[in-house]
Amino acid sequence: MADDTQVRVGVKGAFYVAPVGTTAPTDPYAPWGTGWIDLGYVSEDGLTESLNENRQEFKAWGHTKAVRTEVTDRQTTFKVTFMETSAWTMALYYGVDLADMTSSGTGAAQFLSFNEPESSEPMAYAIGMDVIDNDKPARIVVARAEVTDKGDRAYKADTNQAFELTFSSLTAPNGGTAISRMFGLVPLPS
Repeated sequence: MADDTQVRVGVKGAFYVAPVGTTAPTDPYAPWGTGWIDLGYVSEDGLTESLNENRQEFKAWGHTKAVRTEVTDRQTTFKVTFMETSAWTMALYYGVDLADMTSSGTGAAQFLSFNEPESSEPMAYAIGMDVIDNDKPARIVVARAEVTDKGDRAYKADTNQAFELTFSSLTAPNGGTAISRMFGLVPLPS
């Protein structure tokens, strides 16, 4: 039976980053704990999740249809555009560790500086995403992810200097769960 209360829209949301291994909330209503950093405003495009799978087909001798398939590759990515210029958004975009950044000056003369690495090593993070439709939250926690694609940055009067990033999920540390999903107000069928 159709249920219009389960038609959901990504009205608003938030995106968080933390060191791999940081304890994440275990339900979609709990606040994010110590170590999770809210990366601020996200563009009106919101969050785009992509799930790509490759399968190997096994066909029986003399048959044209597969008798079995096996997933050989599965990749989940999350694309988001951050609107705020912060140490974290620059660290993620330019592949620079926060420890390699310097804050100098004070007040109106304060500035952040860093040198881009000649060849940066991939940096892994835990990421968390909230997608909220009024009283119906959805939460996604990725135990370990890295930035695998970066959009162009435009510097002009009619465009926000945003940071478009795509995060790819990786295997979880110590054999844990790679991606956890929680959906508020979605009951199991009886």
